Amino acid sequence: MYNQINYKSNYKKIVEIQIKHDFFKNNNCSTFEIRPDIETQDLFRNYGIIFKKTSNGFVLISSGELRYSSGSFSGPINLRFSLKNNDPLFLNYTNLSLENGNHFVFKNRGDDELLHESEFVDQSTVSGFSDELFSSEIVIIINNENEFFGNGSEESTADSKQYQIKFTSRVVTVRYNFYSSNEAFDFADYYVTDEENTLKINTIEERQLASGKNVFCIQQTDPVKCSQFYDETFFLKKEDNFLNTFSIQLPSLDPKNISNVLAKQKYFAEIYVGMD
Repeated sequence: MYNQINYKSNYKKIVEIQIKHDFFKNNNCSTFEIRPDIETQDLFRNYGIIFKKTSNGFVLISSGELRYSSGSFSGPINLRFSLKNNDPLFLNYTNLSLENGNHFVFKNRGDDELLHESEFVDQSTVSGFSDELFSSEIVIIINNENEFFGNGSEESTADSKQYQIKFTSRVVTVRYNFYSSNEAFDFADYYVTDEENTLKINTIEERQLASGKNVFCIQQTDPVKCSQFYDETFFLKKEDNFLNTFSIQLPSLDPKNISNVLAKQKYFAEIYVGMD
């Protein structure tokens, strides 16, 4: 017969921050590198707080030691974290300005779970400018009511603070650019359709790229929200006097080919298809 030992841990999650983005299938954005600044790291040591990274954010864990319930630990705690995005295409597929080097500051406000005012991160979160195209930080205040540290915290039943930063995808116009080395190539009878042939897009525009190459363009009629994966598949087909057997499956849009065309006041996702 063995002696049973009951072990109870005093460790407690006090804060969790998640970064969400509807571009990704699971809505979790794992492209950010998050680091507490020097002053925040000192506070972590002084308060016995553990900083633990997650796949799309971080959690703060209190050691729960009784000494942190003394009066010297009472009052608000100001924490600051830098965010570095490691995806060079992040601004291409995210609904934010591509033109300016904006600095975004995410702050907690009362009981609101979002660290920004709007439903998704937008220009209202900008606090100044940056030499980088995109820079950001998180600034949060916890323990306003001694719910985790200081006088009375040992009897507190407060839940952990749950916060989110939510990004949404950019809406773009998909533009197929067809090219051929044959200068006499006739594109008049071609059109774009979906897998079920429920639509027919045959408005063709000829234009010249910055490289000097001439291309034939067909734009999708409905704007598309950028996504990690796409359910719909589109095809290039040709009307002829035979069996209309010509069919090419067209590539899905690639975030690296998204650009803002100021003259048309819209974002285009360019797809290039060779016809040789």
